[in-house]
Amino acid sequence: EATKNIRTTEPSIVFRYSMANRVKTLRWVFECIRDGLGYPSIKNDDIGIEQMKMYSGFSQNANGATEEEAHAWVNVLCMSPGLHGRRKTQKTRAEGGGALFPAKLLEITLNNGYDWSYADMQLGPETGDPNGFETFEDLWEAFRQQYAYAISLCVRAKDVQRFIEQRFLQMPFVSAIDDGCMELGMDSTALSEQPNGWHNPITSIVAANSLVAIRKLVYEEKKYTMQQMVDALHANWEGYEEMRQDFKNQP
Repeated sequence: EATKNIRTTEPSIVFRYSMANRVKTLRWVFECIRDGLGYPSIKNDDIGIEQMKMYSGFSQNANGATEEEAHAWVNVLCMSPGLHGRRKTQKTRAEGGGALFPAKLLEITLNNGYDWSYADMQLGPETGDPNGFETFEDLWEAFRQQYAYAISLCVRAKDVQRFIEQRFLQMPFVSAIDDGCMELGMDSTALSEQPNGWHNPITSIVAANSLVAIRKLVYEEKKYTMQQMVDALHANWEGYEEMRQDFKNQP
């Protein structure tokens, strides 16, 4: 209620959604979002708790989130559940995950892993000519392989970044205010008592909507062939306005 009345963009807030939320509280959340300021973002409380418990199993010193700490998670970095306080918090950006673009992954899936529209290079694995995808499941499997490759690449890049940070980008001030770093004599770039492997898949909705439209118009109704759709994409829909509207208007 206070956030709705003050109407400021910072600090942003997060709403932890669960089946136990009151209807009155949910109403305030939706009213606040409707004002158009971009918050609160809605996080699934149950998933956030389980995520904290799961990540605790990868603690460097078996000192991950306790049951109580897992239930008290807060939003950290951009949009990730994490711990708060003087210990076990995320201390560097590299300790978390990264970002990837599912819409781009779908685009290169439709071109055998080749990025024709921007980098002009083989960006992902060769998952096959899309004209050979006889069913939607074939397309989905190719997309899944592109996604898995991108996630693996992202994680490995983060590992390299974290390795370099520990040697050349130490943070003595942050380390000095973290109880774990002081107790163990470790820099904040090296200590990870409660890992946070979040990833930010930007454009997920675009990819999902596109997949739904392809399944409907190409595989179910067979209104367009895969090649016709690929040709339209390569032309940026110029000369294919009717087709563009068909794909855009799919539920």
